[in-house]
Amino acid sequence: MSETPAGPGWFDDPDDPLLLRYFDGVVWSAHTTPRTSPTAESSTIGRANDVPRAATRTSWGQPTSPSQGQGQRQAPGAGQGGSGGGTPPAWGGAYVQSWQSRNAVLPDGDVLAEWWRRLVGRIIDSVITSVLAVIVALPWLGGALGVMRRYIDESAAAASSGAATPDLGDFTLALSDALVPVTITGLVVAVVYDVGFLVWRAATPGKMLLGTVVRPVDAPGPVDVVTALKRQAITVLTFFMALIPLLSPFATVLNVLDPAWLLWDAKRQALHDKVAKTVVVLKRA
Repeated sequence: MSETPAGPGWFDDPDDPLLLRYFDGVVWSAHTTPRTSPTAESSTIGRANDVPRAATRTSWGQPTSPSQGQGQRQAPGAGQGGSGGGTPPAWGGAYVQSWQSRNAVLPDGDVLAEWWRRLVGRIIDSVITSVLAVIVALPWLGGALGVMRRYIDESAAAASSGAATPDLGDFTLALSDALVPVTITGLVVAVVYDVGFLVWRAATPGKMLLGTVVRPVDAPGPVDVVTALKRQAITVLTFFMALIPLLSPFATVLNVLDPAWLLWDAKRQALHDKVAKTVVVLKRA
């Protein structure tokens, strides 16, 4: 590639003047998109030479006049190899769907975030929410630490006197009861953190650092409170499933399957994205 841009964004493709290529801030990516034609009149891309301009017909079988579709973007190769030319309607059709899937670019030009960006962003957010949860749950952590201290003291006294050691099962139950408000606090903090930042900035701090944002799958724009809450549905569901012994293994599987789903999904959606109908994309420059 030639001269390196100063920051991430869409720039002229150094290898092809008909394309724009996405620069992620470090290296040129494989994501490309066609340049916008100035007008349908002045462009010959996707137009059969032997078809009169006054009566062109799109490859979707809809007649159009030279004034229609001016300024519309055209998928690479649209109308070539067929009997008709013209500008395809609003990035539709199976060809474009296949093309965007291979290049991880949505029809409106947004680039789907890579799995590693989402993973690193999630780790950063987990560290932040863990620290916040500990701070908020300090009043209840004292009770859990008191249960542990009491068990250690009773075990030490029993060992020195030769008496029976305290029952481990009773200690486990007492500690679990003391930790319930702590774990609930952690869940509340995580949900409020995610929902608040997504509605406010369309991204949590972890996502901001990795240059990604969350948007609805069908159109660019911010997510509302309801959509942001739907993204937390699996987190809340698995939390309560884990409290039931028979459902705990299923909760573990779902917790693993949720983020892993994006590795093979065509739109790189995790399960919580599927539920909320959202995608994670690279932030535009």
